[in-house]
Amino acid sequence: MKGKKREEFRRPTTEEEMAIVRIVEEKKDEKDEKEDLIELRIVEEMVSRQFHKNLKVFEKKESEKIPTRKTWDHAINLRDDFVPKKKKKYSLSRVERESSGVCKRSVKKGVY
Repeated sequence: MKGKKREEFRRPTTEEEMAIVRIVEEKKDEKDEKEDLIELRIVEEMVSRQFHKNLKVFEKKESEKIPTRKTWDHAINLRDDFVPKKKKKYSLSRVERESSGVCKRSVKKGVY
């Protein structure tokens, strides 16, 4: 190690930082697009063909958008003395419980 000069740490310039951020975002977008395509194929296999025209509504990007305001949108004004009541949870059927488990496992695996 003697005789070798250690490189000094140089802080990147603003332009370099912006270029790095842009490259990272582009790579992330490419990865997101691939994941979206894989997810779409999985969903297409699960959903009956007659409902495929409505699949777009359930895509991640679509679900993250805020819907545009409509003329029929209105506030729900609660009384000042309103207190929500605690209710008993409703039971799920065997099929609903199984599908819920599948969804949770898929999320853990990163499929969705």
